[in-house]
Amino acid sequence: MANNLSHIEKSELTKYIPPKGEFTKFLSDEDYLEKGQLWGLFNKNPKHEFLFKGQDYQRMVKIVGYETYGVTAEYHTIIIEFEDGNLSSIHPAYLKEMQSPNFKKVYIVDENASKSTEVKSENPIPKETKSTTTTKASKEKKETISIVLPTEKSHFNGTVKEFSTKYNHFNDSEEEIVIWENVIVKDDTELTIGDAWCSLSKSLKAAELEVGHSYQFDGKVVDKKLNKEVRYKLNNPSKVAKLS
Repeated sequence: MANNLSHIEKSELTKYIPPKGEFTKFLSDEDYLEKGQLWGLFNKNPKHEFLFKGQDYQRMVKIVGYETYGVTAEYHTIIIEFEDGNLSSIHPAYLKEMQSPNFKKVYIVDENASKSTEVKSENPIPKETKSTTTTKASKEKKETISIVLPTEKSHFNGTVKEFSTKYNHFNDSEEEIVIWENVIVKDDTELTIGDAWCSLSKSLKAAELEVGHSYQFDGKVVDKKLNKEVRYKLNNPSKVAKLS
């Protein structure tokens, strides 16, 4: 890998998330090729250099291994190595997004979708047929349907779906998160939330959450989407107890 000093000089701006311990290294070139294809980072020809993009800078990295988690160890977190020798964890899909020339533009629109104005396309938009327009309007109407969230702290039941990471643009780093499914408010009246996410706080780490297991906890739910599938966020989960 070429030594690019302009990348190394940005080392102090990068917040690293070191591996939790010993991580899995690739057994062979074939193993690297298979994993890279699984993560969608390349197709037939393996790629060995990737861009790690921060705010107003980018650095060259290479993949040196991965960590697995989940009951069946089917989820992966990539371990990347920077040119200065530092190691950091990153979600495969997030590293893939960083390779796009429009990475920052896409990120800004996604993170502030409720406040951003529409981005103008340089390509002309084809005229839509009546049926297409009707279908699109119906879909948009469906996506705007929301539930009335409790304003106070509530008691919840939920199942851990997976562990992941989310880019935090305030400190230019990746934040460890938990994605939940089958989340239900268990107050006087039950309210189904569905999928939700929250930060992997110290209290949640101490609870030793496991994928596929259900828990009860206190917290507050707010309308702050992670992506199109996960719209709601759980703030400050506490008093976590395992149900199953």
